[in-house]
Amino acid sequence: MKYHWLDCPKCHCHLAINYSESPGGLAGSLRRWSVDRAINDGRALRVPRAELAPGGGFATACVCGQPITVSATPDAVSAEREGDLRVTLGE
Repeated sequence: MKYHWLDCPKCHCHLAINYSESPGGLAGSLRRWSVDRAINDGRALRVPRAELAPGGGFATACVCGQPITVSATPDAVSAEREGDLRVTLGE
């Protein structure tokens, strides 16, 4: 499972995007919540392999409709066989 955390520039909510890869593309979910927690919702995420950018990044939309570009490099990766979560911290 790969994870990205970012903020939506339109609704100013926090976003958590998680997905796994398959030969057909990406499947996972997008969750959003506001700072005051008044908004807490989400939706399924499906990106066909043909829609992935070179290198693996992709475009999706926040629940509010704002287009979101997701980089190819995830913020964290979990490895089920290792049972851990590897996080890349900003420098």
